Amino acid sequence: MWLSGLDYQKILLRRLDFKGRLRALFETIDLLLIPAQASASPTTAEMATLGEDPAMIATLLRYTCPFDASGSPTITLPCGFTDAGTPVAFQFVAPHFREETLFRAGYAYQRATDWHRHHPALTA
Repeated sequence: MWLSGLDYQKILLRRLDFKGRLRALFETIDLLLIPAQASASPTTAEMATLGEDPAMIATLLRYTCPFDASGSPTITLPCGFTDAGTPVAFQFVAPHFREETLFRAGYAYQRATDWHRHHPALTA
């Protein structure tokens, strides 16, 4: 897919707008807690066909991609399993250059829970 210079500039302006909104948000909070994905982790069979389904890729990236684009530090942590046994996770997002806040929050979460000790059953 090719973009014109104007289209690329629009993307850059949207990115700057998002970064500015995040900066304003982080003036009132220390961390943001959001899902890591819009749905549970895909199965092995779904992962095998990932490149064939752009909608699935978009679903998987929905909550991580904006923070990748903004350069915001994040940490993703496990928080359970679906009835089908696939893992569920969330992410903490912090302001720029506040990685130590993420590490402290992640450490505190893991001390209070044991989700990081559980593993999904592997199937073919």
